[in-house]
Amino acid sequence: MPPAAVPRSRPDRAVVGAGIGLAGVLATQVAVRAMPGYLPSRAGVLPGVLLWWVLGATTAALLVRSANRRAAAGLLLAGILAVHTVAATGPPQLSDDLYRYAWDGRVQAAGIDPYRYGPLDPHLAGLRDRWLFPDAAGCAAIERGPHCIRLNYPRAHTIYPPVAQAYFTAVHYLPGPPREHKLQLYGSLLSLALTGLLMRMLIARGRDPRYAAFYALSPLAGLEIGSDAHVDVLGALLALAGLAVLTRRRLHPPPVPLESVPPSRRRAAAAGALLGAAVAVKLYPALLLPAAARRRPVALVGAALGVVGLAYLPHLLAVGTGVLGFLPQYLDAEGYGQGARFLLLVGVLHLGGAAAKAVAVAVLAAVTVAVWRTDPDRVPPERAALWTVGAAFLVATPVQPWYGVLLAALAVVAGRLEWLAVAAAAYPVYVSLFTDLPGDAWTLRVASYSIAAVVVLAVTGLRRRYAVPGSSVNRDGGRKRPALPLDSGVSVPER
Repeated sequence: MPPAAVPRSRPDRAVVGAGIGLAGVLATQVAVRAMPGYLPSRAGVLPGVLLWWVLGATTAALLVRSANRRAAAGLLLAGILAVHTVAATGPPQLSDDLYRYAWDGRVQAAGIDPYRYGPLDPHLAGLRDRWLFPDAAGCAAIERGPHCIRLNYPRAHTIYPPVAQAYFTAVHYLPGPPREHKLQLYGSLLSLALTGLLMRMLIARGRDPRYAAFYALSPLAGLEIGSDAHVDVLGALLALAGLAVLTRRRLHPPPVPLESVPPSRRRAAAAGALLGAAVAVKLYPALLLPAAARRRPVALVGAALGVVGLAYLPHLLAVGTGVLGFLPQYLDAEGYGQGARFLLLVGVLHLGGAAAKAVAVAVLAAVTVAVWRTDPDRVPPERAALWTVGAAFLVATPVQPWYGVLLAALAVVAGRLEWLAVAAAAYPVYVSLFTDLPGDAWTLRVASYSIAAVVVLAVTGLRRRYAVPGSSVNRDGGRKRPALPLDSGVSVPER
């Protein structure tokens, strides 16, 4: 008798779909990079970026749904490497901030405090070259007029805090490819480290590490970090590391719930030091402090303030109040001084000026108090931090999409993926400031954040409506019911 035929295993449809989705992500990324024009003046960038968000989220959901964990993990790793490889194939896409990073690193390497002079100051004339200060031919090559300068705000002193400045100096000395690609390389390495940390934190919380794909395959990783090399990824990495240290699981059995173990003073101080370092990269990670300091507030906040103070001290001794740099003028330039930047308050509630600023402060204060009063055993620090950061985004409605890296990382760890809509909402606002888009630009900006707010409220309402007592993820990591495909921390009721 002929041997019986061995039945072929059916292919994992989720993995196949994820592979197709990843191909779509890469094709979209290549198309976005090929858009003609200078930086955000590329009008066609917006549809491409929004499509990238949809394809990235769909691919991530399929990777999480796959029963073949090994194949899904391999595909995710290949996708992450491919996204960052494509990102490094050209100059920055939507922002010229990395040129200021390179300049600040060069100034510090020359032994000059970065807060002392603006780039056009005569004292720094010897540091200028044809890359950052191109001649007429160089300006024409990047589609700009004569006498162009790659640095933004070239007359202003730097705005970046001291730990970011230390990073710029380190990149200046570290080996790597020339010019833009060097900063892109180290930005991508930090993004990979953030993805790995997200996976580790998800595992520690009993969740699937593949949920990190919702960040790793998004435009935040491939565009804002891979192509534009924004230093915000360093701030997010340090902030998430602080939360990871604060909620570290005990390694000995029996397993202990993360939130039920009060941190020691030493661990709280270490977490505070990391959070302080994050604040000294970009100031807005300070929003995490109320959520993190609900236990051991003195040790944690004291360590955070100590790190920020020590980081600023040498610059303060060198240039005094000049360490503020361009920050006060920047806030005015962004419209916060006049209260015009609060898109939802102005465009939906029709508030303006002092009233908008007062309401913004009141809302953030109320959310901060509410977070501070929550029980750490019931609301873990990453979810509480997401409340404060998310509320700040909806109130301040920032223009810069790269600020969303921290928000997206918190959303992934907290299992509240609906907040990714808020991170994506900045793109229509940002692009509309630099190029003409169909329709009314103001309506587009208000609608963008309004839709994101509706998504958050709708998903939150659905979660509460369909929540079943005892159906959520166990604190020891076990699941009682399968999770929703787009939410790593919420379970669905049994039918």
